Amino acid sequence: MHNCTIFLAAASLSALIGTAPAQATAPAAPDRPASSAAPATAEAKPVTRAEISSQLDSNFKMLDSNGDKVLSKTEIEAAQARSVAQAQAEVAKRIEAEFARMDTNGDGQLSLAEVKAAAPPPHIGGADEMLQKLDTNKDGRIGQDEYRAVPLANFDRLDTDKDGAVSPVEQRAASMPRNP
Repeated sequence: MHNCTIFLAAASLSALIGTAPAQATAPAAPDRPASSAAPATAEAKPVTRAEISSQLDSNFKMLDSNGDKVLSKTEIEAAQARSVAQAQAEVAKRIEAEFARMDTNGDGQLSLAEVKAAAPPPHIGGADEMLQKLDTNKDGRIGQDEYRAVPLANFDRLDTDKDGAVSPVEQRAASMPRNP
């Protein structure tokens, strides 16, 4: 258990400064954090403790710019700044690519028509889809009770204290991510 705590603490620190241990067995490139190593394939291979340890040591050495075997606040801040700059560059590249895709006439400006053309159409399920979801008695029609059943069941699920109202606390609790 203690080793697990140490590993999680090291992984947390690495993730905090943008150098999380690789999830796949391929090591990260020296100029890139381990978290951007090759993505895991459908048949990911097991990762050994030795591989994780080796990757952590490599990342630590990369972060320890003065080689004194400890990470100072300055070294951590520098690593964070590099990670932020890399993330900003990647976001800028994606934005530029998306802009270029939307700028269909290549004039370097987006017209309202180009923005509208790039917007995905809203998905509204057809009548068959709605009938399939709501017509619980399968008579080809949706009665008022069937129409109300799912939303009211969701309300009841959110109303954890069963007082007939979903309070702000219950709303916040419902919007929190759940653990699988």
